[in-house]
Amino acid sequence: MLTKSDIADIISERLERGSCERAPAAAKTPLKRVFISDRELKRMVKEGQKMVKVPANAIISPLSEDWLDYKGVKILREG
Repeated sequence: MLTKSDIADIISERLERGSCERAPAAAKTPLKRVFISDRELKRMVKEGQKMVKVPANAIISPLSEDWLDYKGVKILREG
């Protein structure tokens, strides 16, 4: 069963190649990526914190980025 991050990896690979061909029945093992939603990010950031660490390949939702900007919290990508 494919996860959301697996699907995102497949789509990004296809877009990078500029190909619109159909996906093969057995896709290659996609890169493991982490999707960080607004709810998860709010749990990660403590009151008064000015920086949050996320994995280098993490996908951060646009709503989360807006919330971080509003709170003045910077993103530090580990990796």
